[in-house]
Amino acid sequence: MLFTPSPLSSLRLAVALAALFAISASATSTAAPARIVTDLNHVTTITTQAKAQKLYNALIALKLPLAWKFGPYGPIYSGGVRLGNINVELGAGTSHYAGNQFVTFEPPSLTGLTAQLDARGIEHGPPDPISVGSEVLYTLIELPSYSQVNRLTTQLCVYNRPEYRPSRVAPANNSAGIVNVSRVVINAKSPSSWAKLFAPSSPSASDAYRLLGGPLVQLQRSRENSISALDVRVKNVAAAVRAFKAVGIAARGHIANVGSLRLRLLAVGGSAVTGSR
Repeated sequence: MLFTPSPLSSLRLAVALAALFAISASATSTAAPARIVTDLNHVTTITTQAKAQKLYNALIALKLPLAWKFGPYGPIYSGGVRLGNINVELGAGTSHYAGNQFVTFEPPSLTGLTAQLDARGIEHGPPDPISVGSEVLYTLIELPSYSQVNRLTTQLCVYNRPEYRPSRVAPANNSAGIVNVSRVVINAKSPSSWAKLFAPSSPSASDAYRLLGGPLVQLQRSRENSISALDVRVKNVAAAVRAFKAVGIAARGHIANVGSLRLRLLAVGGSAVTGSR
């Protein structure tokens, strides 16, 4: 007997064929590389415990929100203050590659992270969970290829507390009139080597990377690895300088120095808000 398909069976056949074609297409397509860096979470100046506490108190006195309270975290003392879309850490202590600065990027997840680093040929340390009591606050993975002994430590950090992440802009009532950070400039011996860390983000002609969140990250060739500057957007440069001085932070012209970090103060009209928070 000749079989005549019903409308329902014809529909099922069409759906099955569509699924088969989709599977075939996906098998022959090239998958986009997984992202291992979504954000520049914070930059750090390392000094003595007393000086770190003083700088932390000074930034809090500007009515900037704390990202995390100053205190002991594993082998270091640390306090974080939020400049809108990036945190500034005031720290004292040591690590395997310790210098006087840290730059800390945030990956999307800890799951599969070391395997992805291995696949890209990126040297890394083991995951290092930092706990208070029984709670794991965050997990660090150091990146020695992008670090320099006694100068800069570059690391990834996966946070278990959402309050450790920056926001989009600083509170409007902060005394320095800070809006956020438009750019972080990093000195690098080999700027091009950072491409495999930031992929699939692509660099601009000036080696600037736009990540999913936070400020632009710009690499500039240098004989050392270090943080060159943070471009900080403020409502009024002169008023910001006065506010920094009032809380005991050295500032002159359009520059404020927070430990080893140089903040270049830029009028808010001179740079667009960055990040997707």
